[in-house]
This record gives sequence, C-alpha cells and structure tokens, in this order.
Amino acid sequence: MTRFESLRDPSLRLAVLETLGRARKVDLGGVPAATSQYRSNTKTLHALLKIPVPDSALASIKELRWEGGGHKIQHLVWPMWHGEDDTFYVHTLAGIEALTGLKKLTLATDADLQPLLQLGSLKSTWLQLAGGQEKQSAAVLRDLQARGVEVKLENRDPTPKAAKRLTLPRG
Repeated sequence: MTRFESLRDPSLRLAVLETLGRARKVDLGGVPAATSQYRSNTKTLHALLKIPVPDSALASIKELRWEGGGHKIQHLVWPMWHGEDDTFYVHTLAGIEALTGLKKLTLATDADLQPLLQLGSLKSTWLQLAGGQEKQSAAVLRDLQARGVEVKLENRDPTPKAAKRLTLPRG
C-alpha cells in the first residue's frame, strides 16, 4: 500500500489530488468525464483515486484546504453538486500522517480528530466541525493548542447526510 492509499477517506484523497493538481505535481487529465450531471460518478471518482501519487509529493504539501464546495475536483466527480450535504466531508482522518510537511489545514469534517496529533509540522488549523463535535474533540484540540498549533473552529449545524457516501475503489 502506498502512503496515498493509506488515506482511508475518499474526500481526503480528493483534497490531496486537488492540491497536487494545482501545484502541477500530478496530472488530473485523462480522467473519464462524468456520465451524469446530477449524482456522484463512481467511475470518475475511482479513476481519480487511482492516480499514482509519489510519497515525495505527499510530503511536499504545506497547506491543505477542503471546506464546503467550489473545488474543481468535486465537480469532476459530481458536476452539479449543490454543496448542501456531507458528500465531500472528510469522515476519517486515518492516514493523514502521510502529509508529513503539512503546516496549515482547513477542513470540513465530522471525523475523529485524534490523527491530527500525528502531524508534527502542523502550525494552524481551521476546522468546520459537525454539530457537537467540538465537545467530543476537546482533548485533542487542547493538545494541539498546547503544542502551539493555532486552532480556529466553526461549528456547523448538523449537515444533511448524503444519500450515498463516496467509496474507495476495491483492489
């Protein structure tokens, strides 16, 4: 398993691909076009998630932004996504330690925040948390602040759940 594949959340992988694509460190061309404008397209999603990402590219990421909508890669997967559900929320941070150079993180998530403690280079984070998550994550947030990480939070009202979550490709 590659370090990129250790990222267990499809949205977290998409955030990484978007970041690396903007930096021209991975080629997002050649991905099949979405077959439907009004739903997520598994074939397009899985083609994106199978793009090879070198460990050195992961380590080069200094800032990762994945909040709300407006990311080009989201609209490759679901061209007419409305942004009003949690389809592209990061639901698990498992594997995020692969981003060894990450200094700044902006993220919409309902995930357990414990893996953030493994990011030794992290200096600043702005988290859009699902309702009630701040209380559940209080110890992690205190630990981050004690390490000198600037922590900004935005609590969101409970976000409607997606009809179908994004899934990782098999094999």
